[in-house]
Amino acid sequence: MRTIKKLTNLFKKMKPKPAPLLIIKKDVDDVNIKEYKSIEEAIADLENDPNVSAIKIEKLRVSLKNLKNKTSVKITNGEIVK
Repeated sequence: MRTIKKLTNLFKKMKPKPAPLLIIKKDVDDVNIKEYKSIEEAIADLENDPNVSAIKIEKLRVSLKNLKNKTSVKITNGEIVK
């Protein structure tokens, strides 16, 4: 019976468990930290920043669009792994 149970568990499709997104601040009193209520609001603020190129903003928009269409995401070294 245990063998059958182990075999069925082996062939079952594992569902990834949802995990919360945590953003940890290093220093609470840092003046460069801005908090946004949504990612769209943060992107809109980045568009007004002259130090951020239009190419990077467009890549961010494409990444956001791709993330909205997925149920799970793998990230390695800050990059989304396909």
